Amino acid sequence: MSRSKKIALLAAAVAAAGGILFGILSRSDEPPSIAGFVYPEPRAIAPFALVNQDGKAFDLGALKGKWSFVYFGYSYCPDACPTTLAELSRAQNLLQSAGLDSGTQYIFVSVDSKRDTPRRLAQYVAFFNPKFLAATGGDDALAGFARQVGVAYSFPEGKKGKTYAVDHTSIVALFDPDARLHAVFTPPQKGEEIAEGFRKILRSGSRRAG
Repeated sequence: MSRSKKIALLAAAVAAAGGILFGILSRSDEPPSIAGFVYPEPRAIAPFALVNQDGKAFDLGALKGKWSFVYFGYSYCPDACPTTLAELSRAQNLLQSAGLDSGTQYIFVSVDSKRDTPRRLAQYVAFFNPKFLAATGGDDALAGFARQVGVAYSFPEGKKGKTYAVDHTSIVALFDPDARLHAVFTPPQKGEEIAEGFRKILRSGSRRAG
């Protein structure tokens, strides 16, 4: 098993344990069961400043107004990233067919800004799905945003050359239209499970509103 997969599995286990604990503490309003976990109370995220695939500002405001599926990785990733993005694209197609995709967006955040320029990211995400967006930024901004989402990553010492690998957590974070961290889909992600989990979250929200 690769180091990135070990990190992903460890992070998923810790996150899942956290989700179970939150569920126990909030039995009166138990979150829906998904392939991951839903926060009983969505988590507010502190402001951050990145740039998108067009070189324009991408900040907390970019997550408002829509349900946002966010995945952290890097374009040179040989396994987890392309696999997860392909499954996320499948989820998007399923939600579109069900008429549930108009209020969603899908964002790939690269933690490897040294190699992943906005132009490269634009080409990379378009390969998977024309609706996909991308963002990256400075080391401090990326680290701060990732830490709030529960994503860990590490580079080989010096980041020399162009072929280094980046170990990173492989989760899909779901933000609600108020830009709060609402749920996390843990690996191995499947398009059908992401789509079904999102349907459950929407239904749960409708029941609470009613």
